[in-house]
Amino acid sequence: MEGGGAQAAADTVMGDAAAAPPPMENIPATLSFGGRFIQYNIFGNMFEVTSKYKPPIMPIGKGAYGIVCSALNLETNEHVAIKKITNAFDNKIDAKRTLREIKLLRHMDHENVSI
Repeated sequence: MEGGGAQAAADTVMGDAAAAPPPMENIPATLSFGGRFIQYNIFGNMFEVTSKYKPPIMPIGKGAYGIVCSALNLETNEHVAIKKITNAFDNKIDAKRTLREIKLLRHMDHENVSI
């Protein structure tokens, strides 16, 4: 690892109730692309998801690399977590970390992880 082990470990801990943001109700949504996508402004970041997720999506947490929200997938009727990694490819180190996380999630082949 390139010296970011402590930050990466701190970024992955989301189970701490003290670090979790309070639930937000009535987050305004804007339709885009003819209603195929829904945009939300969460923690000052534009979060855009397909319309297969029932509004509203709710923020779960945020870290140094992104925001995680929960939503209901209307096609499968499952609650899912969606992570948006901001500026994932702005520099080489962050791009490597993002790619590493995606590869690890795919490698897990767990029923709760889909990419």
